[in-house]
Amino acid sequence: MLHLVKPGPVKARRVVVAAASAALLLVTSACSTGAGASPTGGTSRGAVPDPGLVLFKPSDRQRTAVAEGPKVMGSGTATTRHPGRVVVINVWASWCGPCRKEAPDLAAASRSTDEVARFVGLNIRDQRDAARAFSRAVKMPYPSIFDPEGQQLVKFSGQLSTTAIPTTLVIDEQQRSAARITGPVDRDTLIQLVNDTADGR
Repeated sequence: MLHLVKPGPVKARRVVVAAASAALLLVTSACSTGAGASPTGGTSRGAVPDPGLVLFKPSDRQRTAVAEGPKVMGSGTATTRHPGRVVVINVWASWCGPCRKEAPDLAAASRSTDEVARFVGLNIRDQRDAARAFSRAVKMPYPSIFDPEGQQLVKFSGQLSTTAIPTTLVIDEQQRSAARITGPVDRDTLIQLVNDTADGR
Protein backbone atom coordinates (compact mmCIF):
# COMPACT_ATOMS: atom_id res chain seq x y z
CA MET A 1 0.00 0.00 0.00
CA LEU A 2 1.32 3.43 -0.91
CA HIS A 3 1.33 5.95 1.93
CA LEU A 4 1.34 9.59 0.99
CA VAL A 5 3.28 11.87 3.30
CA LYS A 6 2.63 15.57 3.33
CA PRO A 7 5.78 17.59 2.66
CA GLY A 8 7.19 19.12 5.80
CA PRO A 9 8.72 22.56 6.24
CA VAL A 10 11.46 23.44 3.75
CA LYS A 11 14.02 23.84 6.54
CA ALA A 12 13.33 20.34 7.90
CA ARG A 13 13.63 18.79 4.44
CA ARG A 14 16.99 20.50 3.93
CA VAL A 15 18.30 19.05 7.20
CA VAL A 16 17.27 15.54 6.14
CA VAL A 17 18.84 15.94 2.71
CA ALA A 18 22.08 17.27 4.22
CA ALA A 19 22.28 14.38 6.67
CA ALA A 20 21.64 11.84 3.92
CA SER A 21 24.30 13.43 1.73
CA ALA A 22 26.88 13.27 4.53
CA ALA A 23 26.10 9.61 5.15
CA LEU A 24 26.36 8.81 1.42
CA LEU A 25 29.74 10.57 1.22
CA LEU A 26 31.15 8.39 3.99
CA VAL A 27 29.81 5.16 2.50
CA THR A 28 31.06 5.87 -1.02
CA SER A 29 34.50 7.01 0.15
CA ALA A 30 35.56 3.53 1.20
CA CYS A 31 35.51 0.00 -0.25
CA SER A 32 33.21 -2.22 1.76
CA THR A 33 34.56 -5.68 2.56
CA GLY A 34 31.45 -6.88 4.34
CA ALA A 35 28.08 -5.92 5.75
CA GLY A 36 27.78 -2.95 8.03
CA ALA A 37 30.91 -1.12 6.92
CA SER A 38 31.47 1.84 9.22
CA PRO A 39 34.00 3.41 11.59
CA THR A 40 33.99 1.82 15.03
CA GLY A 41 34.33 3.32 18.49
CA GLY A 42 36.41 6.34 19.36
CA THR A 43 36.20 9.64 21.13
CA SER A 44 36.05 12.72 18.96
CA ARG A 45 38.31 15.63 19.94
CA GLY A 46 36.19 18.70 19.25
CA ALA A 47 34.23 19.35 16.06
CA VAL A 48 35.65 17.33 13.16
CA PRO A 49 34.41 18.36 9.69
CA ASP A 50 35.32 15.06 8.03
CA PRO A 51 32.85 12.30 9.06
CA GLY A 52 35.55 9.69 8.37
CA LEU A 53 38.05 11.23 10.81
CA VAL A 54 38.10 10.44 14.51
CA LEU A 55 40.63 12.04 16.85
CA PHE A 56 41.47 10.63 20.27
CA LYS A 57 42.46 12.91 23.14
CA PRO A 58 45.66 11.76 24.91
CA SER A 59 43.62 10.94 28.03
CA ASP A 60 41.28 8.68 26.01
CA ARG A 61 43.83 6.82 23.93
CA GLN A 62 44.05 3.04 24.05
CA ARG A 63 47.19 1.00 23.58
CA THR A 64 47.32 -0.74 20.23
CA ALA A 65 48.43 -4.18 19.21
CA VAL A 66 51.55 -4.88 17.14
CA ALA A 67 51.17 -6.31 13.65
CA GLU A 68 53.96 -8.37 12.12
CA GLY A 69 54.11 -10.49 9.01
CA PRO A 70 55.72 -11.19 5.65
CA LYS A 71 56.38 -8.21 3.42
CA VAL A 72 54.38 -7.74 0.24
CA MET A 73 57.57 -6.69 -1.55
CA GLY A 74 60.89 -8.43 -1.01
CA SER A 75 61.72 -10.93 1.68
CA GLY A 76 61.62 -10.82 5.46
CA THR A 77 58.98 -9.39 7.73
CA ALA A 78 57.50 -5.98 8.42
CA THR A 79 56.27 -4.73 11.77
CA THR A 80 54.31 -1.85 13.25
CA ARG A 81 56.60 -1.79 16.29
CA HIS A 82 58.76 1.34 16.03
CA PRO A 83 59.58 2.63 19.53
CA GLY A 84 59.90 6.39 19.82
CA ARG A 85 58.20 7.03 16.49
CA VAL A 86 54.71 7.92 15.40
CA VAL A 87 53.39 4.96 13.38
CA VAL A 88 50.88 5.17 10.55
CA ILE A 89 49.10 1.96 9.57
CA ASN A 90 47.21 1.98 6.28
CA VAL A 91 44.88 -0.91 5.44
CA TRP A 92 44.56 -1.49 1.69
CA ALA A 93 43.94 -3.93 -1.14
CA SER A 94 44.86 -3.86 -4.82
CA TRP A 95 41.21 -4.17 -5.92
CA CYS A 96 40.16 -1.08 -3.92
CA GLY A 97 39.75 2.05 -6.08
CA PRO A 98 39.95 4.56 -3.17
CA CYS A 99 43.18 2.84 -2.05
CA ARG A 100 44.74 3.61 -5.43
CA LYS A 101 43.42 7.18 -5.22
CA GLU A 102 45.06 7.90 -1.87
CA ALA A 103 48.34 6.04 -2.52
CA PRO A 104 50.29 9.06 -3.89
CA ASP A 105 49.25 11.16 -0.89
CA LEU A 106 50.32 8.45 1.53
CA ALA A 107 53.68 8.14 -0.22
CA ALA A 108 54.22 11.91 -0.11
CA ALA A 109 53.20 12.12 3.55
CA SER A 110 55.56 9.31 4.52
CA ARG A 111 58.48 11.09 2.88
CA SER A 112 57.59 14.43 4.45
CA THR A 113 57.36 13.01 7.98
CA ASP A 114 60.26 10.54 7.80
CA GLU A 115 62.06 12.15 10.75
CA VAL A 116 59.21 11.47 13.19
CA ALA A 117 57.06 8.71 11.70
CA ARG A 118 57.12 5.26 10.17
CA PHE A 119 54.44 4.10 7.73
CA VAL A 120 53.39 0.46 7.40
CA GLY A 121 50.79 -0.91 5.01
CA LEU A 122 48.47 -3.77 5.90
CA ASN A 123 47.40 -5.60 2.74
CA ILE A 124 44.25 -7.68 3.25
CA ARG A 125 42.01 -10.01 1.22
CA ASP A 126 44.37 -9.89 -1.73
CA GLN A 127 46.55 -11.99 -4.01
CA ARG A 128 50.31 -11.65 -3.57
CA ASP A 129 51.01 -10.93 -7.24
CA ALA A 130 48.25 -8.31 -7.44
CA ALA A 131 49.47 -6.65 -4.24
CA ARG A 132 53.03 -6.52 -5.58
CA ALA A 133 51.88 -5.06 -8.89
CA PHE A 134 49.92 -2.38 -7.01
CA SER A 135 52.94 -1.52 -4.84
CA ARG A 136 55.15 -1.14 -7.88
CA ALA A 137 52.57 0.92 -9.78
CA VAL A 138 52.11 3.47 -6.98
CA LYS A 139 55.82 3.42 -6.03
CA MET A 140 55.02 2.64 -2.39
CA PRO A 141 58.06 3.82 -0.37
CA TYR A 142 57.27 1.93 2.84
CA PRO A 143 56.75 -1.77 3.63
CA SER A 144 53.41 -3.54 3.73
CA ILE A 145 52.47 -6.65 5.66
CA PHE A 146 50.81 -9.33 3.53
CA ASP A 147 47.74 -10.31 5.56
CA PRO A 148 45.28 -12.00 3.16
CA GLU A 149 43.24 -13.64 5.91
CA GLY A 150 43.14 -10.51 8.10
CA GLN A 151 44.87 -12.24 11.03
CA GLN A 152 46.90 -9.13 11.82
CA LEU A 153 44.01 -6.75 11.17
CA VAL A 154 41.75 -8.37 13.78
CA LYS A 155 44.32 -7.49 16.43
CA PHE A 156 43.12 -3.90 16.03
CA SER A 157 39.43 -4.66 16.45
CA GLY A 158 37.71 -1.55 17.83
CA GLN A 159 40.52 0.70 16.61
CA LEU A 160 40.60 -0.11 12.89
CA SER A 161 37.57 -0.90 10.75
CA THR A 162 37.60 -4.55 9.70
CA THR A 163 34.83 -4.07 7.12
CA ALA A 164 35.82 -1.00 5.09
CA ILE A 165 39.04 0.05 3.39
CA PRO A 166 41.08 2.10 3.07
CA THR A 167 41.41 2.80 6.77
CA THR A 168 44.37 4.57 8.36
CA LEU A 169 45.41 4.57 12.02
CA VAL A 170 47.88 7.07 13.49
CA ILE A 171 49.63 5.74 16.61
CA ASP A 172 51.52 7.93 19.05
CA GLU A 173 55.00 7.30 20.47
CA GLN A 174 53.49 5.42 23.43
CA GLN A 175 51.88 3.00 20.97
CA ARG A 176 48.36 4.36 21.53
CA SER A 177 45.74 5.17 18.91
CA ALA A 178 45.71 8.93 18.22
CA ALA A 179 43.58 9.23 15.07
CA ARG A 180 41.66 7.08 12.62
CA ILE A 181 40.61 7.91 9.06
CA THR A 182 38.01 5.76 7.30
CA GLY A 183 38.14 6.35 3.56
CA PRO A 184 40.84 8.03 1.47
CA VAL A 185 43.16 10.45 3.27
CA ASP A 186 44.90 13.41 1.66
CA ARG A 187 48.55 14.37 2.06
CA ASP A 188 48.09 17.61 4.03
CA THR A 189 45.62 16.10 6.51
CA LEU A 190 47.89 13.15 7.20
CA ILE A 191 51.00 15.29 7.62
CA GLN A 192 49.11 17.50 10.08
CA LEU A 193 47.88 14.48 12.05
CA VAL A 194 51.39 13.00 12.24
CA ASN A 195 52.97 16.29 13.34
CA ASP A 196 50.26 16.97 15.92
CA THR A 197 50.72 13.46 17.32
CA ALA A 198 54.49 13.86 17.43
CA ASP A 199 54.00 17.13 19.33
CA GLY A 200 51.88 15.39 21.95
CA ARG A 201 48.53 16.72 20.73
